[in-house]
Amino acid sequence: MSKHFTKPFNPIEWPAVPHDFTGDNNLGIYTSETTQRYVYGTRYITWDGRVYKYMKTTTGGCVSYHGVCNTLPAQTEWVAAVAANAGSREITVTDATEVAEDLLAGGMVALYHQTTVDYPTNYFIVGNEKGNATNIKVYLEAGVREAVTTSDAIEMYENPYRAVSEATYQYGAWMGVPTTVAATLYNIWAQTWGPCLVSPGNTTLDDAAADERTCYWMPNAVIAEYNGAGITAGMNQIAGYILNAGTAGIAGPQIYLMCST
Repeated sequence: MSKHFTKPFNPIEWPAVPHDFTGDNNLGIYTSETTQRYVYGTRYITWDGRVYKYMKTTTGGCVSYHGVCNTLPAQTEWVAAVAANAGSREITVTDATEVAEDLLAGGMVALYHQTTVDYPTNYFIVGNEKGNATNIKVYLEAGVREAVTTSDAIEMYENPYRAVSEATYQYGAWMGVPTTVAATLYNIWAQTWGPCLVSPGNTTLDDAAADERTCYWMPNAVIAEYNGAGITAGMNQIAGYILNAGTAGIAGPQIYLMCST
């Protein structure tokens, strides 16, 4: 277990690039490998503001023309807390699973003091001990602001960048567009913000009508324009907007991706 992140996690800013250890060429964000090099969710930003984040694929893997979505639900829902002093960076969460050591790094704990829904505080996880089928000790990036009591409740969430997939899914958030093709359980970089090419889910995305710019994610990892087939305004997640000017037959078109900054 670790009381601190065991992998690099600070944002990487241009002109620096992520290290590539897969061969002689420095592929940077275009690499994929099974060895984890960074905390999942680590951010790389380019000179023009494009953002990429470090992720790991799960069943279904990814391709570089489709989106990937988060497949992880809450780890623990509304369970009783174990007492801890104010300022403590170690808290024990009641949980019957035997999660691996540091699997929850980059995740989050919501602590409901006095079990009051309107009185939670969010703390982020930097490491955890292996679960023992009764509870899990997690280590936080900052101390709890007040004492934790057994009357409090806790929800705990996994790192949403730790298990992403381009497989058809209707119940997860779309996290970004991978820079490369990768199989299950590979570590990749995915673009989350800025100009990007994404597979259209219909044949009309490039035929924008007047004032038609907004694009949405479809459940099969592709996108469509507002009012496009398979899109229900107010339900589908916004992917971004059509960046290139034009009406019929816009090349591409590029999308200004808007998943996360």
